[in-house]
Amino acid sequence: MLPDPKKKKPRPTQQELNAILREHERYLSYAGGLRAQLAHTTLDGLNLANRRLTEIDMSGTSLVGASRYGSNLDRASFYCADLRDADLRFTKLSRAYLRGASFKGAMLNFSVLDNADMRSGRMMYVGTDKSPVGQDGSAGADGAAKSGGVDFSNCSMKGVSFGNAKLDGANFTGALLHGANFKNAQLTNAVFAGAVLTGVNMVDLNVSAESLAGCVRDITPEAAAKFDELKTRLENHQQWLTTQGGEGRLAVMDGEDLRPLAKFLVGRRMTALSARNVTAIELDFSGSELQAVKFDGADLRGANFSKADLRGACFKGAKLAHANFDGANMTALTLANGSTLAVDLDGAEVAKEQLDKAAGASSP
Repeated sequence: MLPDPKKKKPRPTQQELNAILREHERYLSYAGGLRAQLAHTTLDGLNLANRRLTEIDMSGTSLVGASRYGSNLDRASFYCADLRDADLRFTKLSRAYLRGASFKGAMLNFSVLDNADMRSGRMMYVGTDKSPVGQDGSAGADGAAKSGGVDFSNCSMKGVSFGNAKLDGANFTGALLHGANFKNAQLTNAVFAGAVLTGVNMVDLNVSAESLAGCVRDITPEAAAKFDELKTRLENHQQWLTTQGGEGRLAVMDGEDLRPLAKFLVGRRMTALSARNVTAIELDFSGSELQAVKFDGADLRGANFSKADLRGACFKGAKLAHANFDGANMTALTLANGSTLAVDLDGAEVAKEQLDKAAGASSP
């Protein structure tokens, strides 16, 4: 007789769960193992942190208060799962199937949910409290105020589908929401302060101006028109460096929107550039020479600094959520007089995990 898929499976112990997760990680590494079968399982309060669990199926699983801190859950299925009060900080959930999942009171700070499906959904089984789970009206990224709104602050949620989701009291402060779809989403009391809303249909978003304080929107025509001027400044700066000040001019970009430059910054020599308070969200600085650059107060969320030379760079008060520093050189810069200039991250919004693969980096 086949098991009833509508019933919850017995709750494993932490030790039993650890064994299941280890087998799943071996399965992913083509080292034998066994794909985890955890759909419709009760895992409330258990620890799934810092695991590689890509493509795992946890449809209908109860994970109330469970920790998945720092785990890789890309392309995983959490269809109508119960994730209330769960610790999902720094998790990777790109392209995850989260339709109908409940996130009341969950913490997702600094997580990556790019292209995830977070629409409302419907599940046909009944929970232990005899209340329908995942029915329309209780599903979706549900952040009802009585249980605490969902904390999506500083998340990367590019291309996420929120269609028909309930987001009452949700906190999107500082989140990267490029291309997110909010059609028919319920956004009562949601906050988007400082969020990046490029490519978002503001009619679908339909929230008050107060909740959008400090948001970053699409590049303005005025900013786009400055492309040639900004490019010329960088070329003159590079000439100034090449001739050791004989020709060209030290570039000052303070306060500029650098997004029109797009990939023009890859592999470029920009030592000592002054770029205080610039808007440079998701720009590609990979492989560039950025020694002693001044990025004080800059918005560099999602920027790519992989393999860049950042010796002596200053990021005081900069926004660096989801910036990539893999392979970057962040050691101290030795100056001509023999003194050294350390990388300055004082007051920067950056997580330790972002700096783990950079040489000489230390948390602010």
